[in-house]
Amino acid sequence: MSQGATDDAQALGKRVAELRDERGLTQKQLADRAGLSVTFLSEVENGKRNLSTGKLLRIADELGTSMDYLARGTTTETRPRPPVKVPPELSDVAEEQGWTYAQTRALLQTSELIRERRSPSGAEVPKIYTKHDWLELYRRLFT
Repeated sequence: MSQGATDDAQALGKRVAELRDERGLTQKQLADRAGLSVTFLSEVENGKRNLSTGKLLRIADELGTSMDYLARGTTTETRPRPPVKVPPELSDVAEEQGWTYAQTRALLQTSELIRERRSPSGAEVPKIYTKHDWLELYRRLFT
């Protein structure tokens, strides 16, 4: 292992050992729960072994933490996605036609891309799509 990889393995092992101690678990208990040998877990905690993602995930699950925290020592905040706002015209025609959510979402995303760029034919892009516009876009995308 290179020095950087050794340092990473040692830092990961230290985090595993610290969390295991905080949870009041012995190496044997954690190893059993994660489906690992005690020897392997000991080598991980001492920075002498690298982990596959599968084994890292099992350890993270048993310790109630993320793989990100074990591997990097940080957690990333997930940014909430803004809610999808489906125009009433699209909602109505999607319900009438029995379109799936995925199809409806694809139509909405396509219409947003079209608005961001000029239409290939140079035609005016409607600011508000009518039911007919949504039906025509659906036909072009899915038939």
